[in-house]
Amino acid sequence: MTDKIRSFKEEIDNIHVPVDKLDAIILNTIRGSAPKRKNSFRNKMLYSVGVAVVMFGLLLSSAIISPAMATIVSHIPIIGTIFSTSGDRGLEQVSKQGLTDKVDMTKMVEGTSITLHEVFYDETRFTIGFSIESEQPIEEFYLSSGPTFTVDGKSFSHAGDYKETEISLTHRTGIASIDAFEKLPEAFTLGLTFKGKDGKLWDFSIPVSTQANVQSVAIHHTQKAYGIDLTVTDLKVSPAGLLLTFSAESEKTGYLSGMLDFKVSDVKGHELVSHSGGSKLENIARKQHLTGTRLIDPIVDNVKELIITPYLVQSIKGSSVRIDAQGNETLTELKPFKGANIEFESFTVTLP
Repeated sequence: MTDKIRSFKEEIDNIHVPVDKLDAIILNTIRGSAPKRKNSFRNKMLYSVGVAVVMFGLLLSSAIISPAMATIVSHIPIIGTIFSTSGDRGLEQVSKQGLTDKVDMTKMVEGTSITLHEVFYDETRFTIGFSIESEQPIEEFYLSSGPTFTVDGKSFSHAGDYKETEISLTHRTGIASIDAFEKLPEAFTLGLTFKGKDGKLWDFSIPVSTQANVQSVAIHHTQKAYGIDLTVTDLKVSPAGLLLTFSAESEKTGYLSGMLDFKVSDVKGHELVSHSGGSKLENIARKQHLTGTRLIDPIVDNVKELIITPYLVQSIKGSSVRIDAQGNETLTELKPFKGANIEFESFTVTLP
């Protein structure tokens, strides 16, 4: 049975497809140049349903072989964009609502191309979706930790999150998120530079402007636990997610070296997923000072109250990377924490 399947696949692969003619047919059909015939309403309905089923099957197969069809498919949201298929509920939601900025800019360097597909930027998150394709197989982490960024030509201090998804041996997609430690302008020119392990460079420059559909909720909640003074200042709410802003300080060395995070759930006990956020740890006047933000999944409809529980994820083993305003990276090894478990009290936030 396996040999028959393999033989059948080889026969299919060897079928000659007139790509140029197929492109012309597709484009002419899209433009509405096909002749029209009079039919009854019932026949039109049956014919339309049949064509829809056949054409959807054709989309899935011919997108591989036809450049024109591939272009059309790439702009059909139901089949998927990088954000809409990311598994991140916030990115999926802004993609579905049409809030992302479509870029579709491609740069080719020695047989390898990178395409910027879409960007989303508001007060809660700043995320870029891209893809990389090559004539040769692309190894994992070929782009290291993702692109470097500038705002209006200048480096800035930020943290970030980066992930890749393998589509095929020669095609990968990526999502890069930026958590700036300073307030960015409402509109600016974003510079991105990708660097491959083999030294290839791809430079992009695109205009970026913020989305305006963000609500801010003042919290100013404070509490103290095991010598840590914690303040949660505000919560920003948008279709892309929730952004908590906080600060903490402690006289005890090492207590704030772990990651301060938040469990967020509604009054029915439905928990919202917490994502990474930027944090900045400084030693000032013999105290450790921690400031940062945490990104949480967007709320579901009709939610008016959230229960928030802070907690500290103590480091066991690992490292952290700090990027200063000049773009220089500093790697710091994290030492295991040997103090007591730290627990905070839950508090409730009412949404507008």
